[in-house]
Amino acid sequence: MVPKLAAIGCLVILWSGCQSAPVVEDTGVRPANLPADINDKFYEAGVADPWLARWEIESREIYKYRHRIAASIGLGQGFVVADVGCGTGLFEALLSDLVGPLGKVIALDISPKFVKHVTERMKKENIENVEVRQCAADSVGLPTASVDTIFVCDTYHHFEAPAQSLASMMRALRPGGRLVVVDFERIPGVSRPWLLNHVRAPKEVFAQEIIDAGFAFEREVAIDGLDENYMLHFRRP
Repeated sequence: MVPKLAAIGCLVILWSGCQSAPVVEDTGVRPANLPADINDKFYEAGVADPWLARWEIESREIYKYRHRIAASIGLGQGFVVADVGCGTGLFEALLSDLVGPLGKVIALDISPKFVKHVTERMKKENIENVEVRQCAADSVGLPTASVDTIFVCDTYHHFEAPAQSLASMMRALRPGGRLVVVDFERIPGVSRPWLLNHVRAPKEVFAQEIIDAGFAFEREVAIDGLDENYMLHFRRP
């Protein structure tokens, strides 16, 4: 079992004193320890099929427990929710059902092939309350105070300009709106070597970045079945 954030501030302070902690430079742009090619493959021409085969399989926690994850976001009928880094559109149908016909899902991704795939997927599944858009690597590109909730699943560690991206999310959220982040645990000696190389920082560091951007930490949500991933809730003041 991985530790839960009972007191986010205390854990961030403790982590900062660990010798093995990765260095995270707050440069306002690309984090120095972000893998150089982390997003290159998403810009390459092609189709989304290989990613479907990789991501939408039972061996992936996010896929296997997608219903539990979606139910833990805290959505209601009539909500407007943005799915930042929607990928192949795994959560769109679930989010659509949760917000209902009076609500709206805005599916965002930096990858043209994912945007094309999710657009076609929504048409094929006859889902009408999902709008699919391509966004920039440093901004969600949404109007001010236009959404109730922003959902970021296994995507935050891909952010090339986290400070700018978070600022754009802060602007897009209505006062009191929620930011929900699901990402990989990064624990030396526990996490798989691939994750240690792929994910630049642990949840304590990511949480502090989000707090530093002006969000208020609410809680970590325990979801039965999730071991390699965690969910954190933040609130826009």
